[in-house]
Amino acid sequence: FTGLIGVSLFLSLYINFFEPLINTIVLNSPRKLETLDVGWEVLKKVIFDSPLILHILISAVLVNILMLLFKLTRTLNIDFWNYWNFILVGSVVFAITKIQWLGVFTSLVIVVITLVLSDIYAPYIEKYSGIKGISTPQANIICWAPVSHIVNLIFNKIPFIGKIKIYFEKIHYKMGIVSQPMIMGFILGFIIGAISKYQNFTLALKTNLLFSFSSGLKLSIIMALLPRMLNILIKGLASIVSDIRNFTNRKYPKRIMYIGIDPLIFAGYPSVIFLSTIIIPLSVLIATRLPGNTILPRADLIIIPLIVLWVIVPSEGDMIRSFISGIVIIPVLLLVAGDMADFFTELFRNSGLEVVKGYQKISSMGAGSNVFFWLLLKILEPFLKLF
Repeated sequence: FTGLIGVSLFLSLYINFFEPLINTIVLNSPRKLETLDVGWEVLKKVIFDSPLILHILISAVLVNILMLLFKLTRTLNIDFWNYWNFILVGSVVFAITKIQWLGVFTSLVIVVITLVLSDIYAPYIEKYSGIKGISTPQANIICWAPVSHIVNLIFNKIPFIGKIKIYFEKIHYKMGIVSQPMIMGFILGFIIGAISKYQNFTLALKTNLLFSFSSGLKLSIIMALLPRMLNILIKGLASIVSDIRNFTNRKYPKRIMYIGIDPLIFAGYPSVIFLSTIIIPLSVLIATRLPGNTILPRADLIIIPLIVLWVIVPSEGDMIRSFISGIVIIPVLLLVAGDMADFFTELFRNSGLEVVKGYQKISSMGAGSNVFFWLLLKILEPFLKLF
């Protein structure tokens, strides 16, 4: 519990660290984006007020049990907190159609897809983390693993380039003392702080140098303490996962079983934080330049380290492939989340909430980034328009 609180706290501090840089990028953007990324804190009211919450929770658990019994999955999903993904899916469909069974059915389709993907990519996460018998059945995160997988398959087909691999551990070794989390964090933080003030850096040199210095200190502390919180969390979780796995092994001795856990526990890995530090500001920059995009990433930027996990894991830690996978995923994620704005705005207003002044719609990079739910809505859209 202490580790979970610690990881959550330092991840929040980590995301907030980028606020000055994000403001600079947005202020210098030639475009005004009409959709606000409201994040989990706003959407949780909509989710917890849903009349389908108990129906979907019970149905999702039953489907998981039935799939285990009929050997359609190996994952026992104990990550009950992230069942909110399934509740949101059903709530959006119900808000449009007012048909409860259709909302529940749609959420269960996403449950099945999520469990199947979790099974497929469980060996990858096990190899990367060194923790045996786990999977990460978070619907809006695991859905991006196949994209990264495809990027890696393409790389493998390209002569010569497919053999070039640059691992974080190798970079870490080559850089020596500079690779220490506090030193690397200070350097990256100083650079990010300086970029945030680039317009008038020389005009107020002393003030801006102090700001860059404090930015470096902030990021160095975060990068030093976040992995420690992660170690506490993993140590506590390992015993729980081991007990559950031992129980399932006694019941089903001849079957390989995975315990579904929150991918948040891997978000503090040094390679994940290093790549996230690059991709988070790039995500905002891409959003302000991407044709067709309407959403401004803000409240849900915390999803980036979780998605970065699933660009690093299929790439086996190769930073070049991971970076390219991330750059492929981010524009698609933005377009999907932006396209979901109409559905989220309707759900939002049906709950008696108003859109923030200055924006026409709301969406969420986290909640609206389930590409399979988006595809399902596109398939059902002609039918949904009847309601």
